[in-house]
Amino acid sequence: VLYYKGTVPAFDELPAIGVVGTRKASVYGLTTAKRMGYQIAACGGCVVSGMATGIDGVAMKGALTAGGTVVGVLGCGADVIYPASNKVLFHDTEQYGCLLSEFPPGTPPAKWNFPKRNRIISGLCNGVLVVEAPEKSGALITARLAAEQGRDVFVVPGNIDMPSFVGSNRLLRDGAIMVSSGWDVLSEYE
Repeated sequence: VLYYKGTVPAFDELPAIGVVGTRKASVYGLTTAKRMGYQIAACGGCVVSGMATGIDGVAMKGALTAGGTVVGVLGCGADVIYPASNKVLFHDTEQYGCLLSEFPPGTPPAKWNFPKRNRIISGLCNGVLVVEAPEKSGALITARLAAEQGRDVFVVPGNIDMPSFVGSNRLLRDGAIMVSSGWDVLSEYE
């Protein structure tokens, strides 16, 4: 069962791209995530994320700025604003897109809920874009699940000297598709 607030997009009619990454992002990662979210939405894609602080939230903001379709997949009830700092993003996503959760209304966030919700992010999408991920990251869980589900895995290359890019750069070494723009992602589904 999935609970939702807002309007569920026509997933069969437009490419859906999960955009994920670390909560403790670099300035480069945040800037890139916002640009990628904007470009994916501007090119006609739906941006799906976990709405966490950092890469996820900034990518959603970029997509909303472009007037695009957005879906936030939550690790708590669809009526629970988490993190509290995302209150405006939560309301904007509900108004211009959709909030989804497998957890019943009122369910508080718990650390074990977030890896579970990652399979929904990847499952809803044609592909998953990892913008910045350290060696141990929920974004890498989402990328692994996407690959297991037969989805494309895209990665923005990062600084090889920064620990926050070790995981995402390793995905590139292991065969993920390198991208530098939203069109690079969406051109796979043209």
